[in-house]
Amino acid sequence: ARSYFNLSNTETNSAPTAAPAPAPAPAAAVRQTTLGSAKPMPSIAAYQLSIDDMMGVAHAAGLQWVLSDAEKVRQAQEAIANTPKPVHVPREPKPPVVMDAGPLVLVETRQDLRTVNLPF
Repeated sequence: ARSYFNLSNTETNSAPTAAPAPAPAPAAAVRQTTLGSAKPMPSIAAYQLSIDDMMGVAHAAGLQWVLSDAEKVRQAQEAIANTPKPVHVPREPKPPVVMDAGPLVLVETRQDLRTVNLPF
């Protein structure tokens, strides 16, 4: 028997011995074990840093902490919400192309050079 996994193309005489495969577990049992063994995630409290502490950190780094005025932000958001939406003007479609219904015209794209008088 030739082994397809052997790269040296040598003949092998030993037959592979396979252990009996374990019986597959029922899907319901697998679902119960995976759901039952899952540990709940620990709850982590939100970390709040006061504005004064953040300003101190920024000042220690040589920066200046800048806060937005909440009233000005609200006014700007209201102004944006109250601006009228632009009127949609649909584009005019192109007129349809009129096809010529006349007879077809044969156009020669290659001349017969035997009849052409060249200046040289």
